[in-house]
Amino acid sequence: MNKELKKIFVFLSLYAFAGGLFYNFQQLWMLENNMSLKTIGIVFSLCSLIAVSMIFICSNLVKVRRLKSFSQIMIALKVILLFIVFLLHNSGLNILIKFLIMVDFALDVEIFICSYPMISLITKSDKIYASRGLVYDMFYFLGVLLTSLLLGKSILLFNINYNFYNLLASITLLFAFIVISSLKIDNYYKKDDDDNNAAFYSLIKSLKEDKISKLHLLYVFMGDISYYAISGLLLSILTNKLDMSPTYASNLLLALGIGSVVVGIIILRKLTLKNNYINFLIKFGVRFVLYTLAFIFANKYIFLISIIYLKLSSDAYTHVTDAPYVNRFDNDYQLAFCNLRSMVGYFSRSIGTLICGLAVVVSVRINFLIAAVFIFFQIYFGIKSITELRLENDRK
Repeated sequence: MNKELKKIFVFLSLYAFAGGLFYNFQQLWMLENNMSLKTIGIVFSLCSLIAVSMIFICSNLVKVRRLKSFSQIMIALKVILLFIVFLLHNSGLNILIKFLIMVDFALDVEIFICSYPMISLITKSDKIYASRGLVYDMFYFLGVLLTSLLLGKSILLFNINYNFYNLLASITLLFAFIVISSLKIDNYYKKDDDDNNAAFYSLIKSLKEDKISKLHLLYVFMGDISYYAISGLLLSILTNKLDMSPTYASNLLLALGIGSVVVGIIILRKLTLKNNYINFLIKFGVRFVLYTLAFIFANKYIFLISIIYLKLSSDAYTHVTDAPYVNRFDNDYQLAFCNLRSMVGYFSRSIGTLICGLAVVVSVRINFLIAAVFIFFQIYFGIKSITELRLENDRK
């Protein structure tokens, strides 16, 4: 593997590891700071809306040539923000805490978005795209594993509680900053200069004629509402609605996260079928059936089976369902499309998370009904986009 590509993956690994440390118990940390479950749902929904605004601003300001320096700035800001959040624990300054959590989330989103355009400057393929997600998830869940193992123990003068992980994540991100600062990708730029602002607006205009991208964006929109209608507050659902202890629920999500990475790797290397319709339905068709059964029978075990399949399949087939639609664009337009795609995704995530927080107060059964409705439309638009992509490839 290319030396600079390795550095990007090392950076991605450290960044993901810090995410696992910080985000694993974030919902419970917020509860510890006297925030209600409904408030947490609203905050997470607003997180996604702010992320959309951040992505839009970045789409108009950040040039491909500035990806490295822009990522450095965002990582540095995250280091500072997480340290401040660590200091504000149990301070009672919940308005400030909620604001910082939302800003941190927006930064985190844009850092991940920028990672693949940097990778694609060096090399571009559907498998590399999928590998990026698998590497991120692998190290994210290693961070989650560490939080589960260390919780309640002591290191020197520090009692390891939910708040300690904020400090640990901040330190880890400092190492990520050092790695990305050493990255040298100037030789991979194809132009003396680039105008991402023009690329973004040119992309928006071209969508009028780009049926494949429109179908794919509708697939993303419907899919993220469906996913986050259940996963938006999943740790809270497991602990408050399915009567699991925080430790057991966290360990279950950890096991499912690691299992998702393993399943994703196996499918990427060995079990991708030639028929992409079948690949697609294995991932999303089974989810639709399980969600429908969960709503009809309102049984805890079916709820749990649905959640298990949802999480285990989350990393599967991304080289089929997502990568081809990103890799259709060259480097000049790829950052613009990644930003646009993420704007759609996080806007729908905001809707899904808000729905999750409101529905779970009534009944978890409602969450599964809503998820089933939106995944039905996701399947429709996903299959249409596969068909159109095949026709385009045949024409080529």
